[in-house]
Amino acid sequence: MVRRADLTIRQTGLRESEVILAISGELDLSTIETLVDQVDTHLQRRVDCLTLDLRDLAFMDSTGLRLLIELHDRAQHEPWSLKLIAPRHDAASRVLKITGADVALPFEPENGR
Repeated sequence: MVRRADLTIRQTGLRESEVILAISGELDLSTIETLVDQVDTHLQRRVDCLTLDLRDLAFMDSTGLRLLIELHDRAQHEPWSLKLIAPRHDAASRVLKITGADVALPFEPENGR
């Protein structure tokens, strides 16, 4: 039997020009579209800043990493910025550390939380 991964997305901050999405659970091939849909909905509102709070993300595979890279690249060419808050769980942060994405992507400094 295959277990379906769970992903929860909560909007924790709402300012006119900034959206903060807190993501928990597992970000992988089976859940990525849920996050993509949420992000696209908010970016269509023409926000200035999108923050993805990954602190409570329990697991992330290369599908999630690819989305973060795509969002970073997109933010470089569109009129909004991306901020990321690093996951606390090793199973979620491992793919970031192994690939160097933890340094290359716009993660907030740990003391800035």
